[in-house]
Amino acid sequence: MTKQRLIRVVSATEAKNRFGAVIKRAYAGDEHLIIERDGIPVVAIVPIQDYERLLAGEELAPEVKEEVGQSSRAASSRARLRAVLAETGPQMPSVAQEDVEQDIQQAIETVRRQA
Repeated sequence: MTKQRLIRVVSATEAKNRFGAVIKRAYAGDEHLIIERDGIPVVAIVPIQDYERLLAGEELAPEVKEEVGQSSRAASSRARLRAVLAETGPQMPSVAQEDVEQDIQQAIETVRRQA
C-alpha cells in the first residue's frame, strides 16, 4: 500500500520569502512542493529520498551520488526518530529542563574521563 503524498502549491514569492519553512515542509513533513511563477508550475521541492529514487536509473557523478545517498540516509534516520518519538513521547515522564541539562553534562564528563 502506497502512502498518500501531500502535494502543496506555493508561489515563487512565498517560496523566496519563507524558504527555510518551505524546505522544512519538504524534508520534515515529507511533502512535495510545487513552486509557481505567474501561475505556471516551474520547479518542485521534494524530499531527498524521493529525489534519489527519481535519479536511480540515471548516471551521476560519484561524489554527487554519495552526497545524495548520505542525505537520503540522514533523512530516513530523522523520519525513523520522529516515529519513535511520536510513539514513546506520550509515555515519557515530564522532566525539568535543568535536570535534563544536568544529566547531559554528567554524561559528557563521563565520556571525557573515559577517553
